[in-house]
Amino acid sequence: MSSPAPIILDAPRLGLASQPVYATLVQFPAVCFLGTLISDIAYWRSANYLWETFSVWLLTAGCIVAAFAALAGLLTWIRHRHVRSLRYAKLHALASAVALVLSIVNAFVHSRDGYVAVVPDGLALSIIVAILMVLATWLGWPRPHLVQRVQSTHSGGL
Repeated sequence: MSSPAPIILDAPRLGLASQPVYATLVQFPAVCFLGTLISDIAYWRSANYLWETFSVWLLTAGCIVAAFAALAGLLTWIRHRHVRSLRYAKLHALASAVALVLSIVNAFVHSRDGYVAVVPDGLALSIIVAILMVLATWLGWPRPHLVQRVQSTHSGGL
């Protein structure tokens, strides 16, 4: 009597994160945008202008690399049909695109002088972008696929 083939979790091979250029580039803006939120909070709590300067630099660097990541993601989207067919791929792309657009707007908000460069508009935008980046990361994270292991017909040992 044969038992049914076991279901095992196999490492994902077709997720967005399996695309090396995109997966490498997308890390940097996520960290920069989260760093912007942290430095905005520090500025809001201390009013030390250095934190606002950190925010501007983090936003600028994040937006530049996010543009390259968007280009790599778009090329991956066009060239690989399996990426387009992933369950959360469209939501990941949408969340990432909205985060990039809001970050560009946030960079203009941060270019104002004084306290109003960060509080309240810049801080609110940083919070929204950070939430979108966490959401995009979760949506783009590869999920293990259930794979049926083929049992060998050879019954003797390994």
